[in-house]
Amino acid sequence: MATLNSQIPSGPLADKWRKHKTEIKLVNPANKRKYEVIVVGAGLAGVTMAYELAALGWQVQVFERGGSVAEQASFASSALLSPFMPDVDDAAAPAPLAWRWRRWRAGRRGGEAPSTLAALSQLGLTRTTELRRGLGLDDEAADGLLVALVDAKRAAAAQARLDAWRAMGQAVDLLDAEQARRREPGLNADAPLAGALALAGGGAGNARLFAQQLRQQAQHLGAAFRFHTTVRAVATDGAGLTLRHEHTPPLDAPTRTAERDAGDTLPQPPGPQDERFDAVVLCNGLDAPALLGRRLPLAAQHEASVTAPLRLLEAHPDLGPKAGWVDASRGLAVTRIGQRVRVSGGIVVTGRKATHTADFEALHRGLQHWFPGSVLHSQVQQGMSRRALVADGLPLLGASDRPGLWLNLSPGGNGWGLACGAAQVLAQQISGQTPALDIGLLGPQRLT
Repeated sequence: MATLNSQIPSGPLADKWRKHKTEIKLVNPANKRKYEVIVVGAGLAGVTMAYELAALGWQVQVFERGGSVAEQASFASSALLSPFMPDVDDAAAPAPLAWRWRRWRAGRRGGEAPSTLAALSQLGLTRTTELRRGLGLDDEAADGLLVALVDAKRAAAAQARLDAWRAMGQAVDLLDAEQARRREPGLNADAPLAGALALAGGGAGNARLFAQQLRQQAQHLGAAFRFHTTVRAVATDGAGLTLRHEHTPPLDAPTRTAERDAGDTLPQPPGPQDERFDAVVLCNGLDAPALLGRRLPLAAQHEASVTAPLRLLEAHPDLGPKAGWVDASRGLAVTRIGQRVRVSGGIVVTGRKATHTADFEALHRGLQHWFPGSVLHSQVQQGMSRRALVADGLPLLGASDRPGLWLNLSPGGNGWGLACGAAQVLAQQISGQTPALDIGLLGPQRLT
């Protein structure tokens, strides 16, 4: 079973922070300008990676082909913050037959990787809370997460798995239907409900807003963001890595008088440019294999979302969810982000280059089933995310077989709770520190 290393210094509580600051391993300040790392992709994974590396003393540049952070998979994505709980969802996402065969074979291997992922998810939730409090981030967070048990069969199955979940380090309680409705008073009184799982540390938050604010903190530490910049290739040799990139502004690029966000890329020389760096971290999902230079057995996991303003009525103050509500039987999550409600789900697996048409109406039906009349349907925002997925459903985190080239690819599905933990552990590994958690079982070597 995976174990967490909190790395809390010994000694009296009043001296712990002073001792931590004097003992933490950082890149030597004299060498900060000598060690450069590139993060490819400015989604949530890339932004958290940039912050953690910059906090450890690296000179960081983030290359993003879009015009801002969190514009693609992290835009209008699931707002769920959830620990990893194996066997909660009893229905696999629709997928091509060949992929279902791979998924079945991967599931038969067993092993300790799920325990490692559970520990990483807890570390991620803890790190997210630390960053919120320590940096003053406001991502419209809401604490609390319940998983619906819609019938007696699911309630009995959850009861049978409680000890296994707790043995993995998850703090989970089994509530009856009355207790669940007290925690979420906006639930439909007519919706069948046998009980719910209460997951400690879970909740909801606006992933894009979190990424935007953390980007600013990374910039304060010296990280640079280069938008509208497409990475074409990464070459390795004994002395480092050469990255070929090209400035690719959109056809409707803003004029010089247009307002820019701080850190937006200024005009660059035309054509491909080569630069050398000490390390590269690929956080660009399905585009990673092309830069890695090897084939990865990846599929595309699509997830839909709808977001709408909460209906505010004095006569009905409890409309909508208080935090996070998951219905595994319908494959959806309902979350509260500020004065809005987001429903995400409808996960489908396709080939890497295939497209998918989302069933947004199914999300509306699910919302109406659990929280009827809670939103203004005339002001709905629809979203789609598309992430890299391995057959075993686990993330790809760690060093590749090419020196200096690292992977940070997560399939999502449980919201964005892994992002901060994965970035923290990878940054520690890249910096030569002992990581807070051994994630060797989640590395790309398992695919060989």
